[in-house]
Amino acid sequence: MHSRVSINTLSLAPAPLPDLVRTVAGIGARGISPDLEQLADYGIASSQRLLRDCGLAVATLTHRDFAFSTAEEAAKGRKRLLATIDIASECGAQSIIMTTGGRGALAWPAAGSRFVETVQPCVEAARAAGIELGIEPTSHLYADASIVHRLSDATALARSAGISVMMDLFPCWCDADIEAAIAQAVPLAPLVQVSDYVYGDRALPCRAVPGDGVMGWDGLIPKIVHAGFTGWFDLEIIGPRLQAEGQEQGLRRAAQVVGALLEEAGMRGEETKA
Repeated sequence: MHSRVSINTLSLAPAPLPDLVRTVAGIGARGISPDLEQLADYGIASSQRLLRDCGLAVATLTHRDFAFSTAEEAAKGRKRLLATIDIASECGAQSIIMTTGGRGALAWPAAGSRFVETVQPCVEAARAAGIELGIEPTSHLYADASIVHRLSDATALARSAGISVMMDLFPCWCDADIEAAIAQAVPLAPLVQVSDYVYGDRALPCRAVPGDGVMGWDGLIPKIVHAGFTGWFDLEIIGPRLQAEGQEQGLRRAAQVVGALLEEAGMRGEETKA
């Protein structure tokens, strides 16, 4: 497996952290992207030892949504994110991925300004800890958890806030400006989330193994690599398609597809063994 491919635990059926870690390591990945609650439930010190013993780097730590639309939400959102930054530092996470939180009753310009203002203490704390704090674009069906759904919007907001952008292309691969948006996002991006969309799928979650759908990763990956990206390609394949195939088999196949495209694009990586 290509050494720049990581696996997000959201791709796996719910299980205790040790089982998830062993599955990811057994597939052959060097990076894992766990959920905050998975580490907290197992214990931060125990999680750190487990990850170290299995030789896995934390590509990113999933924080889920921030909150900012009211003063009460903002205070709670900052407190929770500051705690996540501490956890990320303890477990050696390279970045934190999150959504912005919903806008509530705010119009978009006011919501964007409020988010930038509210998140600043956390931006400073993450910078001091050497952790990249990033937002991702999401489907408009998650408008309660995010105000950015196009990659260019996510990048513009991240730049305003002084943070990173996590390039989940599933919700935005068909943006009219996607090629220009990728070029703008790459300098701010430590991680790309990889999955695929199959025409006809109507209900979320419906992500597929890269190459099984129509997103065109054979064109997207060269654009990302040639724009200077050097971070993780994180497999986040959620939904019944992967489970029907078998999560380990499907993730191995996904890693093979992505690894081959990375090599073709000129991103060399050490091969890992399952």
